[in-house]
Amino acid sequence: MSIGLEYITKIFGGSYTDVAKRLEITPQTVSDWIRGKRKIPSSKIDDLARLFKMDKQLFQKELTEVEKIEIELNYLNRLSKRDTMEIPIQIIDEEGNEHEVFEKFDPHDQDIRVKLEELAIQKLILRLRGVLYNESMTSEFTLSSHFNLVSSLCDFLEKDIYYENADNGLTVEDNSVEVKAIETLLYIFENKNRLAFGIPQENSFTLELEELLYKHKLLPPGHVLGFKEDPFFKDVE
Repeated sequence: MSIGLEYITKIFGGSYTDVAKRLEITPQTVSDWIRGKRKIPSSKIDDLARLFKMDKQLFQKELTEVEKIEIELNYLNRLSKRDTMEIPIQIIDEEGNEHEVFEKFDPHDQDIRVKLEELAIQKLILRLRGVLYNESMTSEFTLSSHFNLVSSLCDFLEKDIYYENADNGLTVEDNSVEVKAIETLLYIFENKNRLAFGIPQENSFTLELEELLYKHKLLPPGHVLGFKEDPFFKDVE
């Protein structure tokens, strides 16, 4: 088992010697903590929390995948704050005059975006684990409706990604009609008052499905049938 201190030190680009110097202890002591030969004293955990500016609960425990990604994001956000700069760019106004303006450039922006997506995925996985294990525990260890529903949804999603050639030669991704139908069903279930734009005839499937769910009393109380007009756009053709 590896503890948080090992992972945090690695992500922050440090070494056991670096940590030992800051805490005024020997590198062997840090190594013993990480190998589980000795527990980290509470006073030293406080020192580590101040050194890395992180929650002291992270240093002694075995980290979850979510916690690991959050630590990586913590480090990337610090690098972003340090390294973001303003760079000059040339723009042309409506009259054709050229001007120099400055915009912020963050060299870590893409890495942060990737990590945020990883974090969202890991949190969703945890939620699914909770739903599935909860069903197993409460139904005498029998996987039933929730498991079968998630399994069937995975079957759809695994076959869902397909590609086609666009006019510019690029390959684009789209959803299958089955997945779009599932998305529509969830959209109706999750929204009481919906704002919709476009021609109602183009949303006939949504309207018919909504009416069917209403007929069988499957919609939440207060759900408004049909499209609600946004007053901001009422005078716009």
